[in-house]
Amino acid sequence: MVAPASAAAGRGAALPLAGRRRSRSVACAEECRERSVSFRLQQGGGSPLFYRPVSRIIRDLGVLALAAHGRQHQRAPRVLDAMSGSGVRALRYSHEANASFVHANERMFGEHPLRANLEPLLSAGRARVTADDAVDVYMRSRLDGSLYDLVDADAFGTGQPHAAEAWWACRTGGLVYLCATDSLTTSGSNPHQAAAGYAAVTHKFPGCNEAGLRLLVGTAAREAAARHLTASPVFSFFHRPSSTFRVMMRLDAAKRPPASAFAALSHVARCPSCGEVWRVPSTRLGDAASLAPPCSCCSERGEAPREAPQVLGSGVWARAAAQLLVCTTHSLGADRAGDGPDVGRADARRRIRGGDARRRGGTRLERAGPAARLLPGGGGGGGERRPPLLPPRGGAARARQAGSAPAAARRAAAAAARRRLWGRAGAQRDEVPQ
Repeated sequence: MVAPASAAAGRGAALPLAGRRRSRSVACAEECRERSVSFRLQQGGGSPLFYRPVSRIIRDLGVLALAAHGRQHQRAPRVLDAMSGSGVRALRYSHEANASFVHANERMFGEHPLRANLEPLLSAGRARVTADDAVDVYMRSRLDGSLYDLVDADAFGTGQPHAAEAWWACRTGGLVYLCATDSLTTSGSNPHQAAAGYAAVTHKFPGCNEAGLRLLVGTAAREAAARHLTASPVFSFFHRPSSTFRVMMRLDAAKRPPASAFAALSHVARCPSCGEVWRVPSTRLGDAASLAPPCSCCSERGEAPREAPQVLGSGVWARAAAQLLVCTTHSLGADRAGDGPDVGRADARRRIRGGDARRRGGTRLERAGPAARLLPGGGGGGGERRPPLLPPRGGAARARQAGSAPAAARRAAAAAARRRLWGRAGAQRDEVPQ
């Protein structure tokens, strides 16, 4: 991800503490190289720009999606890189995805290398460089009628206002590549920012990164609908080293979405005891507990739910992930290929936990649609090994763990913590109100 080290890249692109990225970056005057392009991060005596080589996979996905889009429509695409930084994305879109024209916008201060990096494209009339506010660029594109096949909004924070305004610069059938970096907000640590950016309530739980992706998809689809536009997700991506949420959306039609499209937006409830997740229609929020499916950890033992369910989000994209390529730097708990259940179906989640999740590590391709050919089919990231999101459930899984002393100790510690939290014996636990 590329952005100036000394200045915000467009409106809404300031670096709040909750959204700062903490992985290793490169800042030097030497020429850098990524895939097929070379560029510089410093011009003259100016400050070096921020560049993170490990985020290359995010840019790879954008290039691959644009190349596939160009082949599908049989034309050379036009690209708007609304927050271009050093121009590495603009260069790659032109050289690797055969973009016919790239508009690179960046709030440049002092000596900046963007124009020098794009000089070959500028001299050939295949690029344009501006230094405007990103939202102004979106609005000017709408007024001029100069629409683009791909709008790349590499923003910080919650992704607003780009999730709302980037649609004005996108042509019908085009793509909008949205970004959010505030993982503290999506994990429930910043409730005020969640309300402002997503109009949602968030909680910290093992699947909060997937919830962040679905919140960003739902927010983008809802903002498009508010502008009488119909949008749908192409793929979503969470990059763990940089805590970056990336969502590729498609502008399907320049008209109000049909009523059936809003069925994808829903509240989601979660059982705090076992992690079971289920959809709750917005009109039935008071019945969240009664709509719960049989909890694996409760009903299998004949117990009532121990706590009232948590209601996650508002307008979460809760449809089965048929169009989502959820590729993460560790499993988010997405559906496996071929299952296609709604969010949180226990049997689908159970299959992606346990030994397989623990062995593979690294990048995982959870939902494979037509875009599955774009990436290796899993496991090759070489990242640090992680335990599964939640302890595996089911008779076979419990039998495998029966002789595990550490697992038994963890269960005993968790039970003791619950007793301290409740302040009463297990037989006196509160039941969910009906």
